[in-house]
Amino acid sequence: MPKVGRFVTDPRAGAYCQITLDGGEKVIVNHEKGGFNGGLLTIEVMKFIGFSSDRPFACDLDSPEGQRLLAWLTRGAELGSLAATPLGAAVEFVRDAGSLAELMTRCAALTLGR
Repeated sequence: MPKVGRFVTDPRAGAYCQITLDGGEKVIVNHEKGGFNGGLLTIEVMKFIGFSSDRPFACDLDSPEGQRLLAWLTRGAELGSLAATPLGAAVEFVRDAGSLAELMTRCAALTLGR
């Protein structure tokens, strides 16, 4: 089962959470600065000791498409809970992806608008 790290917040840069998949791959879910629900939401797979990464998912939450995606991700989340935030909702969506292949499938589903 993947291991979800702590949520880290930087008032100037945004917030992120690291997830370690069953195979040891490290994934960073990042919500870049842009307000509570706006900004850029990304999912990155770290490569070579964290010096580079692949980005299978990125979405501008200020765009109409991003707002629809955020509404879908946070559906049913309790208002005020971590799952009702962009970062929390994205972590919840990918946290059970045990393998890199499953993570890529989930990111593709997000990219297609679910």
